[in-house]
Amino acid sequence: MRLLEGEQILMELRPHPLAFMRYISICIYYLAVGASFRYIYMTIMSLMPPYQALSTYIPLVAWSVLVLVAPLLVGLLHVTFWPLLASSLLCATGALLVLVAHFPVDRLTYLTILAGLLGFVIVELYRRGHRYYITNQRLIATRSFLFRDERFVDYEDITDLVIHQGLIGRIFGFGDVIPITSSGLATGTDVSMAVAGGQVRRLGLGVAVGGGRMVRVPRMRTFMGFFGVSDPDAVRDRIEAVKASWREVPYLKRIARATEELLRHELKEDR
Repeated sequence: MRLLEGEQILMELRPHPLAFMRYISICIYYLAVGASFRYIYMTIMSLMPPYQALSTYIPLVAWSVLVLVAPLLVGLLHVTFWPLLASSLLCATGALLVLVAHFPVDRLTYLTILAGLLGFVIVELYRRGHRYYITNQRLIATRSFLFRDERFVDYEDITDLVIHQGLIGRIFGFGDVIPITSSGLATGTDVSMAVAGGQVRRLGLGVAVGGGRMVRVPRMRTFMGFFGVSDPDAVRDRIEAVKASWREVPYLKRIARATEELLRHELKEDR
């Protein structure tokens, strides 16, 4: 990241350690599945007939379903595919170990626990890859993890600042500060719909009537604003203070230009 001429960093921020609780919860879930799978495996085996093929495939399928349930829910709620992708890779690894390398199915408990512990490390590295800056000229949000993303927002383009805090954020004192621009960047759309229909069997006709409403709401990716920062109220106040002082800059520039033109005009007259 390069600063502009005369640009100074006033505040540097990172997401709170619990800001990515959506991913941390997946790691905790892996640990829970790993710790309980041996008991689940023994229960399944006690209810099954003694067939070698079933004793391998059914526990493997049960383990895969358990691994995928929570990531699928998190992905749908938070509109992110990373938890489901990581869980799919874990399921594929477990299936290869069991079916190709003849890894005992009950040992998948150790693989799941290892995945949970490794997940904590990856989430922390991901969190540390986010940096946010308040400068005297603009807001800067960066993310550097596998890929690199940056967003720059000039104060004159900011139309509103929105704070979002979930339950965990309110308890531990962190939240999102979302800069809304005139172009609508950092907003999304929530849609609610209702559909009713009927069918006339004899004529083979069907009728459906539906309606919906769309509501524009503040929403952003983690590099589109200040995601999960500590004390979001103080961060917003600081941005508002700098923004208020920045409003005077255009007028001062106009006054300087007018003064320069007057001086040039006077010099021409003296000559």
